[in-house]
Amino acid sequence: MFLGWALAGLLAGPDELAARQKADTWSHRFTEQYAKAITSGNPRDLEALKAMTTKLMDKDNTDLEAFSVWYAFQGNVSFVTMLLALALQEWLLAGRTLGKRIFNLRTIGLPDTEPPGFLAALLRSAWKAAFFTLPNPFFMLLGIVNFHVPLFRRDKRAWHDLWTRTQVVDDRQA
Repeated sequence: MFLGWALAGLLAGPDELAARQKADTWSHRFTEQYAKAITSGNPRDLEALKAMTTKLMDKDNTDLEAFSVWYAFQGNVSFVTMLLALALQEWLLAGRTLGKRIFNLRTIGLPDTEPPGFLAALLRSAWKAAFFTLPNPFFMLLGIVNFHVPLFRRDKRAWHDLWTRTQVVDDRQA
């Protein structure tokens, strides 16, 4: 994820960089106003903070457009970066990403128990990358539900395991 954010900064064109600058400027002003409203206790400071958030949601506000442009670009770059990083790790390292190595886990294909092929690794990784990088409430909700699915299944498989005919297993017992 951090690599995707860094790459977004490097790959951004003039429009994205201008949007980033505008979004960062608004965020800095908002943070200063928030700190002022919290520390001063002055009702006018709190009203100014409310006015900033209300103004941001106006249809014609260029700050909102800047947020949309920059964070959509950053999310897309992060998605592709995470997708490739996870898929290539899982495919080239025989079903073991860095996180799976730490916890002695690996992904196997079913029914043959071989490491997943490239397509299965890509599909599994696309699901995870979408959940973590795309600022979309639909993906976030599905990701949270998918995270809990293994708790209620005997085989402990999540949706992305079912779709790709894979399973995560303890590497010490396999």
